[in-house]
Formats: sequence, C-alpha cells, structure tokens
Amino acid sequence: MLIIFFRKLILALLLLNLPFLAGCKEDTTALSYLAVNHTDKSVLSITINGQGGILNASAMGGGGKEVCCVVVPSKWRPGLTATIGWENDGDWLRDKNGQPVIRDGKKVYVPAPWKTRTVPIPQYTENDMGHFDIHFLPNDQVMVKVSYLYPHHPDYRPAYPQENKESVQ
Repeated sequence: MLIIFFRKLILALLLLNLPFLAGCKEDTTALSYLAVNHTDKSVLSITINGQGGILNASAMGGGGKEVCCVVVPSKWRPGLTATIGWENDGDWLRDKNGQPVIRDGKKVYVPAPWKTRTVPIPQYTENDMGHFDIHFLPNDQVMVKVSYLYPHHPDYRPAYPQENKESVQ
C-alpha cells in the first residue's frame, strides 16, 4: 500500500511541475534572410545552421529578395552563433596553357568547394527583428546581423557594396 501511495505522490509531483519545465523553452522568432556580397565572386548557395538553399548573391551585390526562414531566439543572449555555409561560383577547367578545356563540345565547369564559418550573432533588440542578414566579406570572412534596416538604407552598416564603389571613384 505504501509503495502505491509513493508512486502516486511522485507522479502527482511530476505532473504539477510540467508547466514549470515547459517554461524553460526559449521563445524564438522566424525571420527571413538576405545576403550581401562584398567580394568579387558570386555566392551561389547558402546554408544557415545546416538549413537553406539557393540564394544567388552576385559579386559586389545582394541576393535579390529575402528567403524564409532563420529561427533566432526572440531575446538576444551572449554566446549566440550562426554557422554559415556557402558555395562560390566555380571556374572553367583550364589546360597548362591557360585555355579552357573542351569536352564533348562544351567547356568543363569546376564547382567551387563549400566553405563554412561559425560567427557570433551581435546583440539585437525586439525592435531589430526584421530580417537576418549575411555579409560575405573578403578573405572568406562572414558577418551576420539581425536588422530592421535594409542594406540600401543610408544608416545600414556595413554599407552596401555599391556605396563602397562610389566612394572609391
């Protein structure tokens, strides 16, 4: 009898604590993402934390429209990171004289290898929760941010590559 009582007591205590245990789950928000490419090589495909697909970010430009979705915590906390994977545009296979190799009447294309970087997600607030931005920088560096501003906005940083081109001229 006593064993049955303790089993019921333990079960009741566990059931009473379920709402508290469920409260430990972090609130998240799904954001669309976009890419800005600050390099001279197009980015053909992108993954974020192993998820994603094709979003062509042209050299020294952007990736067109936003793509859905990246899930981030609704409230920023220290230590947040994102793992960004990407594939640049490849090159044509060349012979020892630098001429394109032709097979079956077509140039031979050599895809670029996939690259991956895990980068910190800078601090953001609830007001920043517009979209998740990925910046491809020279030397295979990547920067991400959560922002409500779009890359063409004058206050957006880092500045859109077109702005950089104009300031150099």
